[in-house]
Amino acid sequence: MPVTREIDIPHNRARDRLIVVGVILIVGLLGLGLTRYVSDLLQQRAEEQQRSETLARLSEVRARLEGEVSATIYITQGLVSYAAINQAVTQSEFDRFAREVAASNPAIGILALAPGNVVRYIYPLAGNERAIGLDYAKNEAQWPAVKRVMEERRTIVAGPVNLVQGGRGLIARSPILLPGEDNQTSDNRRYWGVASVVVDTDMLFDRAGIRPEVGGYRFALRGVDGLGAAGDIIMGDPELFEGEAVTLPVNLPSGEWQISGRPVDGWVHTSSESRFAGLAGAGTTALLAILSALLVYAQQRARAMALHDDLTGLPNRRLLVDRLEQLASLSERTGIGFQVFFIDLNGFKPINDTFGHAVGDMVLRVIGDRLREETRESDTIARIGGDEFVVLVPGLIQQRSSANIADRLRQTFQEPLRVGEHVIAIQVSVGWATYPDDATNISEILALADQRMYRDKAAVAQAVGS
Repeated sequence: MPVTREIDIPHNRARDRLIVVGVILIVGLLGLGLTRYVSDLLQQRAEEQQRSETLARLSEVRARLEGEVSATIYITQGLVSYAAINQAVTQSEFDRFAREVAASNPAIGILALAPGNVVRYIYPLAGNERAIGLDYAKNEAQWPAVKRVMEERRTIVAGPVNLVQGGRGLIARSPILLPGEDNQTSDNRRYWGVASVVVDTDMLFDRAGIRPEVGGYRFALRGVDGLGAAGDIIMGDPELFEGEAVTLPVNLPSGEWQISGRPVDGWVHTSSESRFAGLAGAGTTALLAILSALLVYAQQRARAMALHDDLTGLPNRRLLVDRLEQLASLSERTGIGFQVFFIDLNGFKPINDTFGHAVGDMVLRVIGDRLREETRESDTIARIGGDEFVVLVPGLIQQRSSANIADRLRQTFQEPLRVGEHVIAIQVSVGWATYPDDATNISEILALADQRMYRDKAAVAQAVGS
């Protein structure tokens, strides 16, 4: 039976008033604190969203710019092949070939061949007569780049530079190495000269959709001669590389540029969402409670999105590196290492081109599912790039066992994938490395596994080609 007793009403009224006042104070303090927290978080979210949009736009521009540069390099390689098998070419023959090449890309301004590092053939000849007979070895401005081409025996992108014939352009130079024996490497083949393709810098940037200001964004580019942050400004305002600007590398065959961007009106400092949250939070604690619940959900979702791949649900590079660091620390205490297996799809781009990106996404999900089936619960499967996956295997594994695991991973994909109405055959290349036997830090073991994967890819390509 519950115990009842006499209640002192006046006393309880006073106590109730104190409780009400206390609740008001507590809720008020919590409301003000949570309001400030919500306002700050919404402001941060607005800033992150703006940065994310800027980064996405910058990534698009970078991809187009790298594509245009790659197209130029492709044309340069064609010019190299032509010169290597037509060493006695006449100017008229060269003109016919160069005319067809130049027609494929309006940004191409000049094509030239310099046997013995002296310009003998140039297209178009009209207006460029001064360049005929130019000896690179005697030209202080251009000789360092040509010398580097000779020494490194690979394509070097220089510029933008001031051209002998006037104007500014980007110059892609490639060594012309004469054909030799089948087993000869590029280091052993005889150097004949250099092939140059001059690209109109302004037209190249127009084709890539990059200008100092476009689409509500300001852009700047630096890294003359592929020197990255150490290179001079190529385009735009140098101040864009300072402060809070978003900066990305633009990969070149021999170095990199850097592209930076920010909104024309600058970054958001006070968003409308932040102001609204402050007013609403001051008016009602109920709204604060709702907002706090939403923020917890948003934080959880943001944390999950930061650590997992949206498409496959697998851990992403950030979570993979975190687990690698944990295993490396454990290895220092126990001596037990781990293995990293890099897996890359061979010929994934044609799948997107043939069936569409929706089917390509489904293929990546199926690949993730197969890898889950072929690995242990203690293993980590991560997607770190478009068609690149990593399997992290903790524990002691012999070298032979590592090779067996790599073979098993390859065999996992011997059976074609059924994706909707399509049956798609794929192959994968696998490279692996062992910690601490092969490397003693995370970056080295990832780089080594990646290198071995590319060797495997090259071996597969060579086998298919033979």
